[in-house]
Amino acid sequence: MLRAISTTLLTLSLVGAAHAQMPVPLLDNEPAAPNAALWAVAGPMLQAALECREDLPDHPATRALLPRKPAGEEQHYRLTPPSGFRVYGLPVAEIEVWVDDGSGELGHGYTSHIRGKTLAEVAKAAKLNKGKSFHNRKTSMGGLMADQPFGPGSAVQLTCTIDGSYATHENEYREP
Repeated sequence: MLRAISTTLLTLSLVGAAHAQMPVPLLDNEPAAPNAALWAVAGPMLQAALECREDLPDHPATRALLPRKPAGEEQHYRLTPPSGFRVYGLPVAEIEVWVDDGSGELGHGYTSHIRGKTLAEVAKAAKLNKGKSFHNRKTSMGGLMADQPFGPGSAVQLTCTIDGSYATHENEYREP
């Protein structure tokens, strides 16, 4: 009897330990607010992508933040960064990431939702030019733009867009 209880307790503790070590996104297949250790590694890589300095690398920490969805599903993610996460010195309330499905055709998009700042303040911090319809600038990675789609007082969206091969070849397309 004592041996059966000991075996049961040992089995339960091993299952619990294995379950406790699984990253949260793998448990429910939804990206959740990641832990501090994960953000310590993935945060600087994500910040560089949001600032349009470097594309987000394929790294274990970024895969934990953005677990790949089945082929054919939209690779779109929403993350809530830890307090203190900043892009161009501005506090980020929410992050959206669109990742190409692997074909290279669609490109990538990284958006910071910045609350409590005006469009002009965000444009100045990101060193954007005043365009005809929105503040923007080209970077070595792609295009960076700021917009306030829901009007004054709403969050400013700062987006880095990295073109895929479809956009690159789109100008070559001719109607038959």
